Amino acid sequence: MAGDCMASFLKRRLGLAVSNMALGLDQVPESLFPAISMRAYVQLTAIDILIVVLLFSVGELALSRVFFRLGLRDRPH
Repeated sequence: MAGDCMASFLKRRLGLAVSNMALGLDQVPESLFPAISMRAYVQLTAIDILIVVLLFSVGELALSRVFFRLGLRDRPH
């Protein structure tokens, strides 16, 4: 939730509509904040956190398009 709120806050400050896609800005905070907050509990290193953010970002972009084609989303992003 914190990452999503931060992304929305930054979009408003940059003058972007909250519903518009902002590559990186939509994915990074939503995966970075949880990974950082869990690093002590699951022994994550900086490389592990980077991998989590990259996998989340690529996965979210790919699944979003799949869900759009299946009619589960009304926008491909």
